Amino acid sequence: MIYERAYYHCPGCRTGCFPTDSEFGLKQKQTVAVQELISLAGVLEPFAETGETLLPRMSGLHVSASTVRRTTETVGADVAQRRAAGEVFGEGALWEWQRDRQGQRVAYVGLDATGVLQQGPGGRKAEGRMPWVAAVFNPWPPSRKWSRKRRNKQRRQHTLRQVRYVSGLMSLPEIGGQLRRECQAVGLSGADVVVGLTDGGNGLEDCLLDAVAGFCPRILFILDFYHVTEHLREFAKLWIADDEVRREQVRTWCRTLKRAGGAVLVQELSGIELSQVTPSVRESHRQLLGYLRNNLHRMDYPNYLARGWQIGSGIIEAACKTVVGRRLKCSGMRWSEQPTTWMCQLRALYRSSPNLWADYWNRISRKSCLRI
Repeated sequence: MIYERAYYHCPGCRTGCFPTDSEFGLKQKQTVAVQELISLAGVLEPFAETGETLLPRMSGLHVSASTVRRTTETVGADVAQRRAAGEVFGEGALWEWQRDRQGQRVAYVGLDATGVLQQGPGGRKAEGRMPWVAAVFNPWPPSRKWSRKRRNKQRRQHTLRQVRYVSGLMSLPEIGGQLRRECQAVGLSGADVVVGLTDGGNGLEDCLLDAVAGFCPRILFILDFYHVTEHLREFAKLWIADDEVRREQVRTWCRTLKRAGGAVLVQELSGIELSQVTPSVRESHRQLLGYLRNNLHRMDYPNYLARGWQIGSGIIEAACKTVVGRRLKCSGMRWSEQPTTWMCQLRALYRSSPNLWADYWNRISRKSCLRI
């Protein structure tokens, strides 16, 4: 349907205007609602598919792939700029933190990076970059009363109770600063314990410590249990040739970690006789022990499990896929540096608690629309 409106022209200054456009908030060709619809579709699916198939089927809106890209990236750039300037969306909704088996309120934070292919000048392939993904989250508490079937169903339906993400190509202090503002917005100071879940990457623990410092009287870091098992498996592949024996040995080490902790496992691994093995096996053994000893302060798994705490960073690992990978790492995709951050931040906003996306667009509505 086509709507006609009057155009007024001034002969003196030789300019004209459409007064009706101002009344409807049409400073650009797109209303705020259309901008939200296009960017929502563009953050979910490739730009070409969005313009050719998704938007026409969803709303009857026909726009080109370049319009979808331009609109989505403009919105993403606005989100990234606002967050970099210190703005937080969805303020005022403080979280009720889950309680562990000792009755303490527990909050979680996590941080990781994932690779995104880049495109250089002239369409040439460039070296990939690693955008950060950080999160503050509130998982559903474990329950001993439920049957296993009911508990597994609950995990599938409600993996996370509440979560907020920030993401993009930035330095550790920058991503830590943005995460700190998200923690403040959800009331991290209301938690009795803050748990930081990470792998063994350099600088991650310090970044999370800066992000949550001052909010809570107790801050504790846990080394991702499944990251430890990967290191054990790598050593076992070199040391034990038989597949079944190797798998059983790794399972035994994992049980030791959960029942006795990292110190006992280190003692057990230190006693392995390696006089008849190859230099590569001895080097792998040395690196494994160094890794475990450097992280012993984060490997008291029996205590963590007894408290009902999370011991795996699967939530932040999954975020690397759901926030970044599912949209920016599809087949054949390459991105420039700035659009990488724009899309990461827009995806992070979309994947966070639903009120963040709505709050952002409510703020845009008060300013009529974005200039595309």
